[in-house]
Amino acid sequence: MSEGTPELKRDTTMKATAEEGAEFLKRQGNEDLVYKEEGDDDKPKMPKDTTIQATVKEAEKILENENIDEDAKTRGDQERIDAAKAESEPPKVPRDNTMVTTAAEGKEIIGDEAVGETRAQTQAMKDSAEEVTAGGDAKEDNEASLKRTSTMAETIQEGEEFLKKQKTSNGDSETEKAQEAS
Repeated sequence: MSEGTPELKRDTTMKATAEEGAEFLKRQGNEDLVYKEEGDDDKPKMPKDTTIQATVKEAEKILENENIDEDAKTRGDQERIDAAKAESEPPKVPRDNTMVTTAAEGKEIIGDEAVGETRAQTQAMKDSAEEVTAGGDAKEDNEASLKRTSTMAETIQEGEEFLKKQKTSNGDSETEKAQEAS
């Protein structure tokens, strides 16, 4: 502590204790740990380049690359506008499959089967392979496929007209008359 007894109670405050601690550190050779007061010359001075003009320039550089809407007056307004734009855009779909992977999957599914250039050729190849495996006993469809549903109705009508022409007034057909004449 200080060399003499304090005359006032205020001499034993934190300031006196700090001074004693600094003296102790100097005697021990640890001067770099001693707290320096504000009046010391070693204090670095910071240059003032954060003026309003410099701040404006920094803000312009930051805002130069941003897409800020002209209607937005605050950051909250800008966030709402950005959120609305994000909702209106369709979501991006990640490209999980490429043509290479799709081709590999197709080859895996098809395997070693013979494939024609078109689906019809492929079906014909499958049908001929089934005939060979069945021993040629496969029944062929000779019936024509109906392409229109109105065909049968028209055929019936034409047949009825033909039969009406064939019949005579007494109910005999012309073919029967031809047989009687011979």
